[in-house]
Amino acid sequence: MYRRIINFAVFTASVCIALSCSSSKHSGSKRLPGTWQVSPVTIDGSNKDWPSPYPDYDEKAQIGYAVSNDKDNLYITVETGDPATQLKILHEGLTVWIDRTAEKEEVTAINYPIPVNAGQKDQRPARQKVEQGQGQQGLGSDWLQKQRMELEDRVRATMDGAKEYSLQGFKGCNLQFPISETDTCGIVVRMSLDADNELVWEAKVPFRSFYFKPQLARPDKGKAISICIETTAMKRPQGQPASGGNGRGGGFRPSVGFGGMGMSMGGGPMYRSGSRSTPPGSSIMEPAYKSTKTYKKTGLAYQE
Repeated sequence: MYRRIINFAVFTASVCIALSCSSSKHSGSKRLPGTWQVSPVTIDGSNKDWPSPYPDYDEKAQIGYAVSNDKDNLYITVETGDPATQLKILHEGLTVWIDRTAEKEEVTAINYPIPVNAGQKDQRPARQKVEQGQGQQGLGSDWLQKQRMELEDRVRATMDGAKEYSLQGFKGCNLQFPISETDTCGIVVRMSLDADNELVWEAKVPFRSFYFKPQLARPDKGKAISICIETTAMKRPQGQPASGGNGRGGGFRPSVGFGGMGMSMGGGPMYRSGSRSTPPGSSIMEPAYKSTKTYKKTGLAYQE
């Protein structure tokens, strides 16, 4: 009799543990809302196909962003109006990680633009003027405006070199490509400056290139995926003191969790552009010397 009681207790405990594990797995696969893309996005480096303002904003990274999908494609866009952040993206690249399992793994990524060669020096005339202006915040708004205009000129000049992207972790298309050609996965990326000096980054990513199936169906509605937008700090000029930040880091690297240094969550709906002014006590170039990670977990949308 005593043995039966012990056996029954062991059996009951095992059932409870199994149910608990099952419940935990179920909670981990919680359905999330997504954004259905009614008409396909034209990937041309323009924000005309996206909501205004962008629905998510990361104040630390000074970027706005949005994610949507239709049956065939995942669409991602990033936007910033801050010229130092723009220059950082153009010089060091922008990496967008996609995790189809929403488990915060960095395996599948688009890296665009390709970072400037470390041995290639930037000889643009505006460089010296902008960097000489660091630490001179007390010179007034006219000086800051002049610095900003020179930095915007440098950004426009650097845009001409953003002509290649690379892929990692996709199904059979993990190489470096010119943006003028379509890779075998059908991924398309573009970036441009609009009339308001906003840098707009766009990508169309076919589900067949990374998801469990080539096209979404009703059972996929609400399934969670993770997106991580990563920027890498530019090297601070020698002898220039830091005014905060996490130094150089980040980059196009596999096997590093989304929860790494510089990660921050997207914010409120009031975003339209990046910082248009320089906060007191900071330099106009300071955002360029900080690596950031912006993490978004969202669901897949579906409509018949």
